[in-house]
Amino acid sequence: MRLTKGISGFDAEHLIEQDMRMFQSMVYHLATSEKQVKVSEFIDQPHLVYMQAVVEIDREMLTIHHHRFMPYIAFAMHDEELSFTFLSKAGLHKYFPMRKCLEAATLNTLLSKDQALHHLSATEWKYISYFNSQTIGDVMFNAWD
Repeated sequence: MRLTKGISGFDAEHLIEQDMRMFQSMVYHLATSEKQVKVSEFIDQPHLVYMQAVVEIDREMLTIHHHRFMPYIAFAMHDEELSFTFLSKAGLHKYFPMRKCLEAATLNTLLSKDQALHHLSATEWKYISYFNSQTIGDVMFNAWD
């Protein structure tokens, strides 16, 4: 996967912010369609590059992340510390139309593997180095401050 300028949330002036209400409606559609899914809360902190829904699926707490500037969805084990263990949830993709649901293997790919492929700004590379971000997921769903 190629990371483009702004994906980290920095130098993202050219990107359009995604609609949190649309994300919420997709999550509620999931919850009303699947009996084993319960929505716990939505988290939208403007300083983060993603929005979250905390859900319980089959008695397991997960977070569904929607990238703030790109139509990307990621699934992760629920973690209050903002360090994510990404999951692949192919059965849930159908509830997020017109969004790219990313697989754990993609998000856990090391940045160094295809560094020349990525088109990030100098500022983004500086933050990647400063925060020691190692994977594509670390960059796309970061909590850099």
